[in-house]
Amino acid sequence: MNKKTLVNRFRKNQSSSIRYGEIDQVTRPADIQKSVTFRLQIFGVIIIVLMATVLFRLYQVQVVDQQFYQNRLEIYTRRYQTVTTPRGEIKDRYGEILVANSEQLVITYLPPLRVTDREKWDLAYLFAEDFEVSMDNLRIRDLKDLFIMLHNDEATRLINDNEWDSYRAGQLSDNDIYLLKVDRITESMLVRFDDKTRRAFVVKQAMDMPTGGREKVIKLDASKTEVAYLIEHINLYRGFNVAINWSRDYPQGSTLRTIMGNVSTSQQGLPAERLISYLALDYSRNENVGTSGIELKYEDVLRGARSVYSLNYDTEGIGLLNTVIEGSKGYDVITTFDLGWQLHAEEVAKRILETNINNVNRKYMDKMYFVITEPQTGDVLVALGVRRTSSGYIVDSTMTYTDAMVVGSSIKGATVYMGLAENVIREGEVIRDEPIKIRDTELKKSHRNLGLLNDLGALSMSSNVYMFHIAMRLGGANYEYDGPLRINLNAFNVMRNYYSQFGLGTNTLIDLPNEQTGYKGAANLGGHLLDFAIGQYDTYTTVQMAQYAATVANNGVRLKLRTVKEAYQSSTDFMVYQNSPEILSVLSNDSAIRRVQQGFRLCVTDGLCRSQLNVLKVPVAAKTGTAESVTLDGYSSPNSSLVGYAPYNNPEVAFACAVPNAWNDKQQTNICLQIAAEILKYRYE
Repeated sequence: MNKKTLVNRFRKNQSSSIRYGEIDQVTRPADIQKSVTFRLQIFGVIIIVLMATVLFRLYQVQVVDQQFYQNRLEIYTRRYQTVTTPRGEIKDRYGEILVANSEQLVITYLPPLRVTDREKWDLAYLFAEDFEVSMDNLRIRDLKDLFIMLHNDEATRLINDNEWDSYRAGQLSDNDIYLLKVDRITESMLVRFDDKTRRAFVVKQAMDMPTGGREKVIKLDASKTEVAYLIEHINLYRGFNVAINWSRDYPQGSTLRTIMGNVSTSQQGLPAERLISYLALDYSRNENVGTSGIELKYEDVLRGARSVYSLNYDTEGIGLLNTVIEGSKGYDVITTFDLGWQLHAEEVAKRILETNINNVNRKYMDKMYFVITEPQTGDVLVALGVRRTSSGYIVDSTMTYTDAMVVGSSIKGATVYMGLAENVIREGEVIRDEPIKIRDTELKKSHRNLGLLNDLGALSMSSNVYMFHIAMRLGGANYEYDGPLRINLNAFNVMRNYYSQFGLGTNTLIDLPNEQTGYKGAANLGGHLLDFAIGQYDTYTTVQMAQYAATVANNGVRLKLRTVKEAYQSSTDFMVYQNSPEILSVLSNDSAIRRVQQGFRLCVTDGLCRSQLNVLKVPVAAKTGTAESVTLDGYSSPNSSLVGYAPYNNPEVAFACAVPNAWNDKQQTNICLQIAAEILKYRYE
């Protein structure tokens, strides 16, 4: 093929390529336009579907479910008011009322909408003018706050330039400046506040009290005259109202009053130390709660189911309350106390204290404690604490589980049990009671030389020396007259462990708050172990002594002490709570506990307890105690104590008596023997 032919073929191919490219460029825009149109159509369909869905949902919300969502909105925005209902009553074991409720009229304040502080002050002044307002709780600190509130410019001038420079430099905080103002406001600057202003400030404080949007209590226990006046002039007191509150009433006066406990007022509200826990349980800040005693311990039983009201406002901004939940009264609590026996015990204690008021040998004796329990249940029947003062007698039963003292020989039953259980003495073993001498110490002896005694005689005649030998053997000591006493210090722990199994030196777990366990001696010399064995080292409360006596009476079974048995729904008598007896520990050596029981009985028939307990119509077992003690002024004045139970063969009650500083100068008979005999006569004569 020649060159010319090749050139022509090349030109022909080039011409064909150009035609094909021109055709492609013409058809491509049409294809793109078709694709875009299709996609726009799909997008349009999607938009239409979405719009239809939104329109349908709007129709459903605004038309079909309109009422439902209106109700939900009302629930979410509604404010609630809770009102405390009456607490349950507290009764003794036979149904006698110890704590009841009394109706009380109160004046309250619920801030209207958009009320100004100036309007509040005007109302406070008006209230102070028309109503009696107590200033008993108005403190100087409150008046200083009032000064800062009403005369802030003057209070600000009390801060010097250097302090303001420190404040601007961040070295002093707002609180620091406030405290400086408070510190520099003098009482002479507060004289400008007259009584009316002070009363108005008390009212204003109550009106500003934070209560979570709930009504604020302005005046407790308002008189009927005051309530009538408020209702008549209610148009002047915007936001004020009258409500019914419940306060505690104590028909038995001071009897068992402190053990029953206290309840906070609406103005006091929740106690600060338990605020967080109460708020977590949905309490209101101004709610009435138990603050001590049974009222505190059984708060969840005694409190009623609160009434709940919804809070709305009318067109004038005045709050309106509508009932949401109707409340109910709390459950009635049945205690273990025998009111009649308790009153008798109080009368006996006061009479004996009064009889000895001019006794020169008992001039420091001004207190008595006495507790009676049921050994098989742990029920506390009587809890007596009486103190004589210059202005009269104070009955405070909490002293039986908060006040502790050295009690002396009454704990020797636990010492003998320990000696037998640890095999450091044998049943019936005879030891000569004569003074013992440890190097560099005074003679240690019994109240007199008792001669040869076994374990029963040692309890009956209250031998110190017998107990000393138990302690020395427990500590592995080899006694030599006027020699050193080397003991194994672990003996202190062993002795405390045994005592605690009787309830001595440990919590009785009585169902009351703030129980104390007494003082535990810290020195660990050999002589102190000997003192420990005769009740002259650690201190014990009267309820611990009563639990100890009950454990001996109950064949070594120690039960938890209880003051509440059960609770009932007052309207139906349906039991809603039961506090069942609870065993805490059991002494394992039956023969040893029987020896202690026999020793206690022998003390009444032939020993130091026989003078008055032996004439009762039932057989009594007991053990006396005398402990060295001094008054606050440093005068020697020993304590007297007594533990026991009755009847001996089938114990129904166990008891403990403690009298601090029972005698002085010249030794007297154990006053607890007289107290116990006269108190026990209530049941056994």
